[in-house]
Amino acid sequence: MGTGIASSLLTVLPTLLWFVFALVALLLFKDDLHALLSNVIWRVRAGAPLKIASFELGASYVSPTEDISKKGGLIETRVDEQGIRHEQREAYYEPNREIFLVHKLAPSKEPNQLYDILIYLVPHRDATLACVQKVEYYFGHHWGSRIFTSIDRSSGFSIATSAFGPFVCTAELYFTDGSTATIWRYIDFEMGTVGKE
Repeated sequence: MGTGIASSLLTVLPTLLWFVFALVALLLFKDDLHALLSNVIWRVRAGAPLKIASFELGASYVSPTEDISKKGGLIETRVDEQGIRHEQREAYYEPNREIFLVHKLAPSKEPNQLYDILIYLVPHRDATLACVQKVEYYFGHHWGSRIFTSIDRSSGFSIATSAFGPFVCTAELYFTDGSTATIWRYIDFEMGTVGKE
């Protein structure tokens, strides 16, 4: 009878050891697994390509040469007869004196980050950065809720950072006449696949 119990235990022992090993691994690497799972969820939500073993999920793709007039019933057009939308659009130029935030991406050289990002100002058409004294950037709590000040007009008041996900950047423009304006940009990773090629 003792031999039967021992052989039963020997049969169950490998399964029990694998279970204990998996449990210990989960406890030891729970933070890493959580970060990995969060990254996978973010990539799926952002439409990025994902491949795990033989499972592959392609990236969302919008053709740059797609003719919007051939979208059938998906795109409709109408004329802005009262000019309301034109006035709304023009209002985006005035407070910031036709100066806008833009950004560029490159694959990150920093550990645990996806992209290195360069954020800077661009004047629209005949506008100029000569009227800007400094720019204060704010990226949010992942950067310690700090405000970063740039005074380098020659680089478009640029600032560089790294990130593992998209975020909103706000910029307070300080003009030479003492007035200010706040502008913002969603720092997206949509051009990221182009940047990685």
